Amino acid sequence: MHSSFLQFLVKTHPWGIAVLFVLWFALIARALSWVSGWHGLARQFRADGPAPSDLRNFTSGKIGWLDYKNCLAVGGDAQGLYLVPNLVFRLFHPPLRIPWSELHDRELSSFFFVKLDTFRAGESSTRIQLRAAVTEPFDFYMPPAN
Repeated sequence: MHSSFLQFLVKTHPWGIAVLFVLWFALIARALSWVSGWHGLARQFRADGPAPSDLRNFTSGKIGWLDYKNCLAVGGDAQGLYLVPNLVFRLFHPPLRIPWSELHDRELSSFFFVKLDTFRAGESSTRIQLRAAVTEPFDFYMPPAN
């Protein structure tokens, strides 16, 4: 029945597949923003104003339990830590600027030969994990590691 619906859709409305794909992509992006905690962080820390000039693009990280593999841009300035997904994944994931004072429970660890910086942010204590090489330039602003 599922394939007959798609066949009917293609025969009667060839653009229908494209519309279904866009709607499916939007639904998935919305669900991922909720599951990861990005939605909650955005309610609190949605960035206004320009991005920092020193963004590191195509960075991997974890927000909550969700891996953002090679699709984050990370930067920072005196105002806070700046996170934004690359353009394709930005739907329902607005840019974030998390004030340094809102970061807490920081831990530095290693996984094989990769050093990781893990901390929590905001009211909901959403867990954020980035490579330590990405957060090193901001050590002056970051809370001390436990």
